[in-house]
Amino acid sequence: MRRRIVFSILLTGCIAGSDPGLLAECPLDHFIIGCNRDGLWGTADDNDLFVDSTQKYRDSGEEPYSHWFYPLQQSIFTKYPFRIGEPGFDVFQATNPNATYTYDPNRALIGDPDRDFRLVIECIRLSSGLRAVHKDYPQFTIDQVGQSFCHSEIQVVRQDGHMHMSYQADTASALRWITWQIRDEAGVYGPSDPFTIVFNAEPVPGDLIVDGVVDLLDWIRFSGHWLRTDASLENDFHERADANRDGIVNLIDFAMLASHWTGLQEPH
Repeated sequence: MRRRIVFSILLTGCIAGSDPGLLAECPLDHFIIGCNRDGLWGTADDNDLFVDSTQKYRDSGEEPYSHWFYPLQQSIFTKYPFRIGEPGFDVFQATNPNATYTYDPNRALIGDPDRDFRLVIECIRLSSGLRAVHKDYPQFTIDQVGQSFCHSEIQVVRQDGHMHMSYQADTASALRWITWQIRDEAGVYGPSDPFTIVFNAEPVPGDLIVDGVVDLLDWIRFSGHWLRTDASLENDFHERADANRDGIVNLIDFAMLASHWTGLQEPH
């Protein structure tokens, strides 16, 4: 029943040309794209892209954040029969305070999309048996590493940066993942950190990159979060570095990583 209600809301409030204020309460999860992560102008990250991942897994269970992955649901389709319609993408807004969850003038991109900047969202890692589909215009499917789509073009066509994705898999039991990275083809903004969405099951502790192994790449990421307690606007690498979810990355988390250590691997 909840999904039917959500679908109805999407038709009335989350489509191109609708009142932007209605987008403030979209019930689905989204990655919010922006720059200047710390919100302070004149610092080193002013022209670097980042993704606010704090909504990720909000709609992952009966209670908010009850899973650290999205359980895929059975559908009527025979090919890729397990699916979920989130998370999607949106952008920070500088001029619409009614859009409460995207309004942040200090983190909004400066200028017009597809003219002053051109954001491309690229798939850089993908597990077998998973694909991402955009069903609205323009339609496209991401089912291979290296494929991408231009969010700025979609924002211009739809007159709105708010978009939804469908993630589809061949099974509901095995760990599946997709890792995105955003770059600016215009060269104004530096690329974002990679960010990953996990489906069906939680990765083992220490698998920060999410590729099915715990190796040197995961340790490098883990060390960058050592003893950190502030996860504001970061709910991706940090969420998996803090493996026991106690609010700090410390020796307990390191021990959990070490217990699942796979060893040196070829770069993925």
